[in-house]
Amino acid sequence: MTKTARISLAIACGLSITACQKGMKHTTPNHPELTKTETSTSHNDTLLVITMPDNAIWGHLGENTGMSVLEFITDKGDTLYLSKESEITGQAGAIYGSIRNNTDRFCITTTDDGATLQKAINVTEMQEIWTDKTHIEK
Repeated sequence: MTKTARISLAIACGLSITACQKGMKHTTPNHPELTKTETSTSHNDTLLVITMPDNAIWGHLGENTGMSVLEFITDKGDTLYLSKESEITGQAGAIYGSIRNNTDRFCITTTDDGATLQKAINVTEMQEIWTDKTHIEK
């Protein structure tokens, strides 16, 4: 690695660390769902980082999950009945992992104002794969 590349990498790491420690957060005027973080560095420069809010919902599947509807019980205890296919666009939601076990922990996102499943990830299966060394390819 060249000397210039090393210096650039060191500066980028330093700015990242500084941004995490000295950030001042506020929402942007045109998009209140975005968070803008401004950070001053030792050279009086400003680093601007814009982030989206986490809109994932955590919980597990309900017993009434079927071919077209996903029953989802959130960690807060709310029960959601989500269509697996959008009535507006006709696009099917993506399900990563098995939906056979309703005790598995899931993380989901929705679309169509919360009426349709956008993505569902079986977190329990994913953790089992990551921690099971027999699944790791060499």
